[in-house]
Amino acid sequence: MPLNVCAVASADGVASLLATVLAVSERPATLLLEELAHTEIHIEVISRTDRNLTASEHYQLDADPITSGQHHAGLLRTTGGLVAAKTELVILPQRLPSDARVALADTRIPIDKILAPLGARRLDRRVRCRRGRRDSTGENVAVESFALLAIGDTRVGVTTERITGEFCRLAAEP
Repeated sequence: MPLNVCAVASADGVASLLATVLAVSERPATLLLEELAHTEIHIEVISRTDRNLTASEHYQLDADPITSGQHHAGLLRTTGGLVAAKTELVILPQRLPSDARVALADTRIPIDKILAPLGARRLDRRVRCRRGRRDSTGENVAVESFALLAIGDTRVGVTTERITGEFCRLAAEP
């Protein structure tokens, strides 16, 4: 069912709806946010750094103990400039085809644009509805989403999206 047929009248209602849809969808959050708020969402790449995986990431990605990955951070913004979500991705470039690894070196290219043609999908997505409560950094987060990224049967990354309360208020406007 398209999100635009759901009548939700409050930011908390939008957050609950979004958490429910994210929990069962393999689609990128960007597409779901666009449908919900009837606006284009642009990806703004903030950083890309190489780093060692955490113990949790090693486990989730079934990676060897000395495996390192790339950490990507970004913002999803509406055409009006509102931050809809903060995103993070830890990816294992060594598990990608060589042309995708080359594209990862260009920090201006959003990861979804690189991974979509490879058939990447989100698995084991976990979602928590916070209904606009402040997190430990003081940010107003309405929904937190975590998922494994896979291409075929190969786990290639771990992604998180932290959807803002401001975005949920925007999506609830008539």
